[in-house]
Amino acid sequence: MPASEKEQAGVERPPTKPQSIKAHTTPVVDTVKTQNGHKEAVASATAGKSSAAATSRPVSSNAKITTDAVCDTHAKTDDILVVMKTGATEAYDKLPIHFMTTLRCANDTILFSDMEMEMGGHHIIDALEDIKPEVMADNHDFELYKTLKQYHDLFEDPRGLKNGGNGWNLDKYKFNHVMLKTWKYRQDPAWYVFIEADTYVFWDNLRTLLDKYNPDQPYYFGSPTYLDIEFAHGGTGYIFSREAMKRGVGQHPDLADKYDKVVKDYCCGDRFPAKIMLDEDIKLTKAWPMFNGEKPHTLPYGKNHWCQPLITMHHMTAQEVSQVWTYEQIRKQQDTKNPIMIKDMYERFVKDNLEKPDAAYKEDWDNLSSDMLYKPDIKTDPNPGVNDGGDYQALPELKRKAAENPQYCQQLCDSESSCFGWKHKDNECRLSKSLKFGGHMDPDGGKRFTSGWNMKVIKQFIADMGDCPSGPDWTVRGI
Repeated sequence: MPASEKEQAGVERPPTKPQSIKAHTTPVVDTVKTQNGHKEAVASATAGKSSAAATSRPVSSNAKITTDAVCDTHAKTDDILVVMKTGATEAYDKLPIHFMTTLRCANDTILFSDMEMEMGGHHIIDALEDIKPEVMADNHDFELYKTLKQYHDLFEDPRGLKNGGNGWNLDKYKFNHVMLKTWKYRQDPAWYVFIEADTYVFWDNLRTLLDKYNPDQPYYFGSPTYLDIEFAHGGTGYIFSREAMKRGVGQHPDLADKYDKVVKDYCCGDRFPAKIMLDEDIKLTKAWPMFNGEKPHTLPYGKNHWCQPLITMHHMTAQEVSQVWTYEQIRKQQDTKNPIMIKDMYERFVKDNLEKPDAAYKEDWDNLSSDMLYKPDIKTDPNPGVNDGGDYQALPELKRKAAENPQYCQQLCDSESSCFGWKHKDNECRLSKSLKFGGHMDPDGGKRFTSGWNMKVIKQFIADMGDCPSGPDWTVRGI
């Protein structure tokens, strides 16, 4: 959007280059507190004067005008900065629902993408605008970025590039730049919450967790995953304390230059925030399964996924974000004492479906059973999860027959006291040691998925676990 159009729109934008703001050509915008305590952009009565606030920090993306009754019962986020990262090809599909739900009551938010955008009064910063030409030169990872620049200038819809745009390879370059720009704009929050556009945050639970820790100590929270180092999974969300950001980013303004040229050698950009912190001897505090990479229909409900409070979920569609957020609002009216735990996702989004008559046997359905595999094509395999780690022909008769058809696969699961569910497809039977619901799956090359659940085992598990009489499990590891 040309500068003149931005001014006419009357929308304050978080400046990506604060020093470029001209005092006498644009209205001065300050950040003030509304009645409900949220930061909001308002035009100064003296537009000809410059403002330190306007030239040193982007205005909160989620400006509010009136008191919001929903936010009156929302956890306090006055010391939290929310940093949401997305991609231009998915932004219009994923961001709007967050403006109405998960970001609705956030005190302060900065949005990043791979293309500068305006969306309903929310400014989205191009995270890669400062990347050096030599990093992009002869680097196929940036083909999409160059095309997005053209789409931006032509006012084309970037969603048309979603399927062939190689957004994953481009995304990994954003992480370091997002951290640098975030510190440049905000150095005062106690906590920096980094999430993506398909992440769901349970703010009340997050508030409870953070209140246990001092932001002036270096903390890095998230769900662990591994490459050459341990790091927090980006889509699940990760959190840095103010002190961690100060040490890891504030003291190293050259970190993007340091790492940009080697990002291409790694699959995953979320490795780099961890490396930045490790350089300062700040290690990941593992908060899984509270920080969770699954969602209600893919969570592996079991002993390690039941009484733990949920702080984040991942791979959430706009519909799922809306459904869980609506559940949260209803739940707050019914129970103000207990945190939302993993078991609550089962009780709201899975339980009723498993009590339906067709639950034990469901065609064209993948319930994600994957712990045990029985398949005659694999004669021997040392993996205990494949044919019990031995010779297929030496298996008991029922285990050998399980791969033949869904009925035998179901019989095998029903005979196992640790089997929660089963799945059959194309001469293979898979069993699950946790309860997953999954979803509809069309036939693959004419071969159908058939799934089911062992309700006897499931009911016994729920009876054994009870209503979490020991209370919620807030355990973190690594401190």
